[in-house]
Amino acid sequence: MTALLYVHDLHAYYGQVQALHGLSFSLQEGSVTTLLGANGAGKTTTLRAICNMVRTTGTIEFDGKSITKSSTENIVKLGIAHVPQGRGTFTRMNVEENLQLGAITRGDKTAIASDIERMYDLFPVLKQRRQQQAGLLSGGEQQMLAVARADAAAAAVASG
Repeated sequence: MTALLYVHDLHAYYGQVQALHGLSFSLQEGSVTTLLGANGAGKTTTLRAICNMVRTTGTIEFDGKSITKSSTENIVKLGIAHVPQGRGTFTRMNVEENLQLGAITRGDKTAIASDIERMYDLFPVLKQRRQQQAGLLSGGEQQMLAVARADAAAAAVASG
């Protein structure tokens, strides 16, 4: 069985500073994986490396195809998205507006509405708070919104 995401001997660099030293792992479709570690252990750098946001060496494959040299934009078009620790919600917009913004590249209003309803099914508290300003949500609710928006954006790009 081919891994959905395969990373082998990954090294990442910020200028001359090496931040990852030969990381290898694979993820199977439908699995749930967590990166754990202390501050500075390389969790965010690993995600940035997968999205080609930092200089890397090694192998990164998605769905059996190399993405090692792909642009960040093309990696996003594959449906790969991550939510940074700071959440990045648009705090002055309400929940629904944040989700619509995530799916805006889709252009098909029916598909956008369907994506948003799917997010509400996954995160019912967001549906209850759909008209609430995102900046007034709890930290956990803001994180749910950020994950839902990233998923809506990935779905929009994948359908495009």
